[in-house]
Amino acid sequence: MKQPHLRIGTTSYILADDILPNVRYLAPLVDDIELVLFESEGMSNLPSKQVIEELAALAGEHNLSYTVHFPLDIQPGSADPVLRAGCVSSILSIIGLTCSLNPFGYVLHLTPELYGNVPSLEVERWHDCCAETLQSLLERTDVCSEMFCIETLSYPFCYVQDLVERFDLSVTLDIGHVWLMGYDSSEVMDSLLDRTRICHLHGVKDGTDHLGLDQGDAGNIEYFLKRLRLQGEQDGVERVLTLEVFSEAQFHASLSLLQESHAMMN
Repeated sequence: MKQPHLRIGTTSYILADDILPNVRYLAPLVDDIELVLFESEGMSNLPSKQVIEELAALAGEHNLSYTVHFPLDIQPGSADPVLRAGCVSSILSIIGLTCSLNPFGYVLHLTPELYGNVPSLEVERWHDCCAETLQSLLERTDVCSEMFCIETLSYPFCYVQDLVERFDLSVTLDIGHVWLMGYDSSEVMDSLLDRTRICHLHGVKDGTDHLGLDQGDAGNIEYFLKRLRLQGEQDGVERVLTLEVFSEAQFHASLSLLQESHAMMN
């Protein structure tokens, strides 16, 4: 189901299994796989070098790309410089591990200290600490800044949009998060689509996100897909659209809806 300017993907956790079995299963079905990585005390799913080699081989065999999602528990806006340094070290380590996969992009959270419509009780300090972390990261890597895609989270993106522009970063537009928080999705798309490199799409219902698209609002989903396709036609930029779900049933229901939408548009 190739769509012009869109690489259709999903996460590396569709099967209740490790990354490699998931990629083997998904490689014939999608254009891109989001490698959802975590690394915390006593727990890690970071692939070995051998697994990376197998992932690279599968990518070559299936014309597959990867997006790399950095760990969720990093704190780039922390007031603690030790935590911020650890955040940069973790990101650089994962870049080094996955560089042979030639990722399409890297998904990075400017993690809030509060869940909701403000990211911190000390917004200015949090913002400045995020800026220091981003500057440190970019000074220590050769990766093009546009490969780092800052994700839309619970807070309005205006809190960090100046950082995206200052450091010439890209955006991961998670439209499900926008719907969940009740923000104006049309305004968000107007503001962010031109800098968006990766999109995350999932169903949202009754205060729960990351559901299959069959459980989401059909009108919202169709409007988003229409805007995304129109943006690609206008600027010719290739983007990844990740069905950010985490089960076989959700994935197949979402892919089926996407195929139906594509057929109706052509």
